[in-house]
Amino acid sequence: MDNMNELNLNELEEASGGKGGSKTVLPRKDGFICYQIESGDTLGKIAKWYNTTVDKIMAANVGIIKDKNDISAGRYIYIPR
Repeated sequence: MDNMNELNLNELEEASGGKGGSKTVLPRKDGFICYQIESGDTLGKIAKWYNTTVDKIMAANVGIIKDKNDISAGRYIYIPR
């Protein structure tokens, strides 16, 4: 999927986790896409777009997403490829 929220993984900077995802770009992680959450997104919608599951997204974001029902627009998360 070609999504405007996908980031060039070669240009990512390290960031600390936070509520709902990181406020800054995450470090490169092989096998994952770094995605910026938009207003109205849910993990279910994101999982469907990327043909994955909420559980897999949660597993990829341990320490980044603390509550699957509390994600914030503008934050960055990993999406498994």
